[in-house]
Amino acid sequence: MSLTRVAVDTSKLREGMYVAKLDRPWVETPFVFQGFQINDRNEIEQLQSCCSYVYVDIDRGKLSEAEIGSLLGKEPEMSLPLTRKAGHEAPAKGLLSRIRARVWRRNSSDDAKSSAAGESNPYPITSTVRREAPAAKDAYDHALSRHRAILERARRVGEVSFDKASRAVKPLIESILRNPDAMAWTVFSKKRSARNYSRAVATSVWSVMYGRYLSFGRAELQELAIGGLLLDIGNVGVPDEIVNAEGSITITEFNSLSRHVRFGLQILKSSSRFSDNIFAMVQCHHERADGSGYPGKKAGSHIPVFGRIAGIADCYDAMTTKTAYSPARAAYDSARELNDMRGKEFQSEVVGQFLRMIGMFPTGSVVEFSDGVVGVVLEQNRANPLRPKVMLLRGSDGEPFDQPQILDMQKLPDGNSGNRVVSIEKGHEHGAFGIDPFNYFA
Repeated sequence: MSLTRVAVDTSKLREGMYVAKLDRPWVETPFVFQGFQINDRNEIEQLQSCCSYVYVDIDRGKLSEAEIGSLLGKEPEMSLPLTRKAGHEAPAKGLLSRIRARVWRRNSSDDAKSSAAGESNPYPITSTVRREAPAAKDAYDHALSRHRAILERARRVGEVSFDKASRAVKPLIESILRNPDAMAWTVFSKKRSARNYSRAVATSVWSVMYGRYLSFGRAELQELAIGGLLLDIGNVGVPDEIVNAEGSITITEFNSLSRHVRFGLQILKSSSRFSDNIFAMVQCHHERADGSGYPGKKAGSHIPVFGRIAGIADCYDAMTTKTAYSPARAAYDSARELNDMRGKEFQSEVVGQFLRMIGMFPTGSVVEFSDGVVGVVLEQNRANPLRPKVMLLRGSDGEPFDQPQILDMQKLPDGNSGNRVVSIEKGHEHGAFGIDPFNYFA
């Protein structure tokens, strides 16, 4: 069968369909990628909230011959309004109902103004990236030094002080609450130096940022921060030559390395005051929704919510960090890889909201536009991750601008305006083109 796209009323959407085109520009919707396969009911509800009809690519979906036959030749009822439908909250079920309800309210038309601003209560932005950057750096360095002391104590006596862990992450939490973009920039800038970079601190940061985005309470944010910091505390019980091994490892070495989860739980049990949510993060950060993870092969709703957050935060940081096993990927490439895991290794809504939170092009990352212009991302647009605020530094001829220019992509015209649309073509690692983001934020 040749490539065929069929217009389908959103009331008739079903799982397995591949949505190739909408009845409006993609940038006006909450969807990060242009084109995706529907994996669950939540994605159908989101499409119904913003579109009257969509175009389904028959060749790229997972529909039966009978289902394909029923679609061919159908056109949308043009009497349907092409304006955004009124928001509504679908009944949320399962262990993630609390997150889904918050997420749906964030995406509903009633909250459109707050979403467009990228923030809503209870944690409004109270500082600019430039003003917050020094405090974010200090908070990161504070957590790094405290974490090293925590590791040493765990190695010597097999336990962790809750109070010391809490004090280690407190400045991180406060900085993230004031402006998460400043802390994201700090983490990515630190990745350039192995000596000053800690995956534990970074995973703590991503976990808190996710919790902040989902409007978790402060007590829950503290649990996310501590849990992220201690995910791999059990590595103190694994031989250093295996933890620091370069290249591929054998099955025997992997089995030894995977025991860090059990060792981590033993350390927490030998300590005191660590909550069930923190235990869940340490126990389940390598579990996957499709049951392919370890150590318990847990799947779906059997993985606690905090374990799911830990899993995607840890996975994202591993992708964007150079390790003994793999080179660092650009943030945009990592986001696309995570998107490919939707409905497989990670629950679809967990991935979708994580990508909206982190941004396709994190603050401080170097980006290249479709016309060859290069810049550095200054600020996220969480209502539309593909349209951040960017400082333009180099022209399409590769020459630096005499004066950097600020481009707020949120204010660019869409494809229906008749104007040429400029978009970000590619995201690069920090430091690409000789650009040091520190010079523009410090």
